[in-house]
Amino acid sequence: MKNSAFSSRKFKYGSLSVMMTCVIIAALLLFNGVFKLLADKYLWYTDLTRDEIYTLSDAAVEALENIDKDVHILFCDDPDNIENEYYSKMIYKTALGLAEKNDYIHVENVNIWREPSAVNKFKNNSKDSIYSTDVIVYSGTEFRVYALRSMFYFNDENSAPWAYNGEKKLVSGILAVTQAESPIACVTVNHGEPFMAASDIAKTQYMLSLLEDGGYKVQLIDLAHQEIPEDCRLMVIYDPQDDFLVNDGVSNISEIEKLDRFLDGTNALMVFFNPTTPLLPNLEEYLEEWGIKFDRHTDNMENVHGTTIRDYNQSLTEDGMTVVGNYATLGLGASLHKDLRTTYPPKVIFKNAMGISYSDTYQSVWHQDEEDPTQNFSYGSYYKDGVSRSMFDVFVSPSTATAVVDTTVVAEATEQYPFKLMTITRESRMVDNTNEDYSYVLACGSTDFLSSTLLLSNTYGNTDLMLSALRATGRENVPVGLDIKPFASTTIETLTTAQANRWTIALILIPTLITAIAGVYVLVRRKYR
Repeated sequence: MKNSAFSSRKFKYGSLSVMMTCVIIAALLLFNGVFKLLADKYLWYTDLTRDEIYTLSDAAVEALENIDKDVHILFCDDPDNIENEYYSKMIYKTALGLAEKNDYIHVENVNIWREPSAVNKFKNNSKDSIYSTDVIVYSGTEFRVYALRSMFYFNDENSAPWAYNGEKKLVSGILAVTQAESPIACVTVNHGEPFMAASDIAKTQYMLSLLEDGGYKVQLIDLAHQEIPEDCRLMVIYDPQDDFLVNDGVSNISEIEKLDRFLDGTNALMVFFNPTTPLLPNLEEYLEEWGIKFDRHTDNMENVHGTTIRDYNQSLTEDGMTVVGNYATLGLGASLHKDLRTTYPPKVIFKNAMGISYSDTYQSVWHQDEEDPTQNFSYGSYYKDGVSRSMFDVFVSPSTATAVVDTTVVAEATEQYPFKLMTITRESRMVDNTNEDYSYVLACGSTDFLSSTLLLSNTYGNTDLMLSALRATGRENVPVGLDIKPFASTTIETLTTAQANRWTIALILIPTLITAIAGVYVLVRRKYR
């Protein structure tokens, strides 16, 4: 009797081939599933984006190396839902990376659709809303709530994000909630500053975001009608168009007195003018008490004009008005950017800048540097009635710069006396026989210094300079050196040629090798059966 078809040699080995194929496919699927679970748990992934968006930067790790108290990063949705959303997943990966590098950082999830009361303690009032896309950073009773949108940069309200800022936001939040106190930065309004109108948002949003990155809670303040909060440590006056009130017989409110009392504490003030800033007698008279005199020119008709610094040799534009500042290398001002003055310090840009001079009550003093006695530098000095103030250069113009009104040159810089682009004044007060307290006023003659174009650029050092200044004057632990990460195109063109070649070879060889091994195994088994 002939063997049935099911017991034939052909069927036997054919069945073996089918079974081997099924086993291999099942093994590959199992391997893929297990590998994905392990990859998600231990963050095994390769970042192929041009700016390494998914890769935690060394600066982020270094900024958090001194964290020694528990910090929680709370996502308001389940991990599966977050992983399914491209932008939320990006933030989630960053948070998991931070937790992997620091044992004090913990990532948590709560589904606020099922447990809405779980986030009530993170609301400032009953009208506040927390959304499933929000990220909360908290430690003890301190917390920061970040909207998904705040983790990215947009050209306008309706556009897709063009850069990722989640790493800096999370690091800033962690540093902020682990501080001994959470200070407020007050930004003045009601003097024509560009903060109230909707059209001003694009101009100032990155400046306000910079203050938040510096660890401050930002609050707009009308000094004519509001008192300065007790936990305010920084006051910012940016591009005012109207003068500040004084008690002059007409007004019984003095904004200047409020500023003066504020600076009697261990606080700081930052002031940003430009050549078109109108003459503000009350405010400028007060700033002169701190040594700050913005350079203005009075013409033959007794009209007062702000001067503009121009230098064709060290400008980024043909009109000479986008000046690359020279770092001060000695004194207190130089200490603000000591970490930036590496072998290749970034260019710090002062566009449409008005120079600053010592006020008449300050004397220019030459001082021998303590670290290098062969070096001397000058600073402005004031002492009267127990008040001691010193004014230092932070950035100066090139020695070839001129000061112009329209096209008329009204002053020229020299090697010994360049124009001052940014200054810092420190008031010293003895607390006891051995310790001093300080307050600071930083002045800059360019409002464009804080423009979105310069703050968002990884090419220029304006952002890092400001973060360094916030750290020095506000005594805050600010994450200097963390950059935004612009998105490249999502096509294969984002890979370098070397990366593309490596992955092409890998994706061709690995499946081929697995198939070849399986085929050889089947052939060998058939031969010796």
